[in-house]
Amino acid sequence: MRMEELINERPKRRPLIPRWLVITVVAIVIVIVGAVAGVVLTMRNGLIAVPAVVGRTAPEAKAVLDSAGLITVEGGEWFSVTVPKGSIISQEPSAGALARRGDTVTIIVSAGSESFIMPDVVGTTSEDARVRLETLGLRVTLETVEASATEGTVTETYPTAGQEVRNGSTVRVRVAGRSVASSIMLPYKMDGVTVVIDPAPITSGSDTTMEVTRRLRSLLEASGAAVKVTRSVGSTSTATADRAAIVSETTATAVVALDLATSGAEGIQVTYTASKDASATAATAKLVASMTEALTSPGQVVRAPASATSAILSASAAPGVRVILGNTRGKGDASLFADPAWADTVARALYRALGATFGRV
Repeated sequence: MRMEELINERPKRRPLIPRWLVITVVAIVIVIVGAVAGVVLTMRNGLIAVPAVVGRTAPEAKAVLDSAGLITVEGGEWFSVTVPKGSIISQEPSAGALARRGDTVTIIVSAGSESFIMPDVVGTTSEDARVRLETLGLRVTLETVEASATEGTVTETYPTAGQEVRNGSTVRVRVAGRSVASSIMLPYKMDGVTVVIDPAPITSGSDTTMEVTRRLRSLLEASGAAVKVTRSVGSTSTATADRAAIVSETTATAVVALDLATSGAEGIQVTYTASKDASATAATAKLVASMTEALTSPGQVVRAPASATSAILSASAAPGVRVILGNTRGKGDASLFADPAWADTVARALYRALGATFGRV
């Protein structure tokens, strides 16, 4: 074989990349990486991570921010049930955010969990009342009710103005819904009707039976009825026998005994005592049915009527009922007993029942 043929049969080698090209590419990559790094360094020049100061005291927070070259701005105080008084509740910018030295960090300081006097917001708009109460650290629930006041106006609060409250607690605010006539509750003429009200004495807590009695008495007397109450707030004698004696000495058209239960189920219950007088039994049955219906409302537990002995009701031949307003050991009932709005609602229901039974329109 000739030499030329042997040379042609050797394996063909791939062309090599020119060395100058490799060097050029590497140089370009280095320039790009350097440029990117330079931009990043330039952007980050003078930026620092904002330190976390939430939970620290205000002086501690200021010292930490000062050491980082940041300016502290106090954004005010908020009430808090979880953060101690004087400690930081929140910060803006938040911890870890990037800022330049000399930038400001706003801190909110806890006013602590303290008691204060409930402000009077009755007559203000619901929004103004909500903002004012929430600023004080109170939780607000709004209830719309029918009222003669301007729609959207606060008509009542619980707790009421002047009572001691603690931030973090809930305030119930009643707001007027659609405007209605002031005679929303049908008035009755009850001239010649005498009603004996027996508010059973309360040994501790709010005098719930007396609160309902005061309101019911006002409604009845405004309708022309005569009202006899078996005890007063300052009564020295509250024994059942003494109160029963007052009932027996009064020529009554009807007797209404108000009491609280200490056991059993929660809710309002109307009870009655059987009478040998047929007419009294019929009037009592009508009154029981009317009261049970009037007391039934959304959110209010009303149990079925029941027959039960009562020294107060037995002291009079007149139709009578014993209204158990709730159970003192029930959390749901107990939360209502000090609520004047609830007492007013119950009194109005009892008035409607008495008016429907013994009055005239």
